[in-house]
Amino acid sequence: MTVDRAVEPEAVEPAPALPLVSVVIPTRGRRALLAETLATITAQDYEGDLEIIVVHDREEPDPTLAELAVPGRSITSVVNTRTPGLCGARNTGLLASHGAYVASCDDDDLWHPAKVRMQVERLESDPELLAVGAGIRLLMGDQDDVEWPAREPVVSHERLLQNRVKELHSSTLMMRRSAFDVAGLYDEELPFGYAEDYDWILRATSVGSVGAVEDVLADIRKDVQSWFRDRSLNTATALEYLLEKHPDFADRRKGHARILGQIAYARAAGGQRGQGARLAGRALTRYPASPHAWLALAVAGPGIPPEKMLRMARRAGRGLS
Repeated sequence: MTVDRAVEPEAVEPAPALPLVSVVIPTRGRRALLAETLATITAQDYEGDLEIIVVHDREEPDPTLAELAVPGRSITSVVNTRTPGLCGARNTGLLASHGAYVASCDDDDLWHPAKVRMQVERLESDPELLAVGAGIRLLMGDQDDVEWPAREPVVSHERLLQNRVKELHSSTLMMRRSAFDVAGLYDEELPFGYAEDYDWILRATSVGSVGAVEDVLADIRKDVQSWFRDRSLNTATALEYLLEKHPDFADRRKGHARILGQIAYARAAGGQRGQGARLAGRALTRYPASPHAWLALAVAGPGIPPEKMLRMARRAGRGLS
């Protein structure tokens, strides 16, 4: 006689937990803008948890920001305990974080809902990548917004020497925690913290791979005051530091001319028109088609107001640094 036996269901392996993502946001004196930024981060469609760390630089922490948290999206306010400024604030948040991935965001920019999910998927699918950026949209205020999708899935060190690469903006970057073991922390000796994301990405691409999600996943505000606006001489000093720190610029005529031209423009815009003109000449000797050098001459020579040059550049979806 045959005895029927119940068929036991096969054991189903539980889906692996999604990795914790830490989000580091340096801030100073921008409570209203920061609240808008946080709203776009807590609204991410990523099913894993986010740990949001707001780092107050040279100001008291704001414990009321925790009230903006939602389930799975904690918000913690801490004070920059390292070098005052952007680099120290970013490092403070990084060292206080616990996520397998660390994303950076400025306190006035906005994330699209799919940003974290798509970037985690990209990093999980390619273990060689140290970090990924994403396409951006420049919010131009009373002008038309400019969309800038990422152009390449992997961004080489060579391309970064030629071009700063907008899609690797500080508000798009998501990095493996292990990336900081090989590329180092943000450089707290960088004058005024200017171009700290560019400096870090240059170091990362010199030791590993960096990529980008093509989709536009972040809005970058160009319609609010930047901490670097009207501080042209600070910008020039920082770029001179970068040029010395990364000597491989000198071997690339176009890239070297670009940085020289940016320094020339910043010097001229800061009132040092003679020095700006001389630097522009050096840039054009290296690469005669260097656009920043010609812009520097326009400011240093005829004295075209820098504000007008900036408006023209932004209408074309570009910056001048």
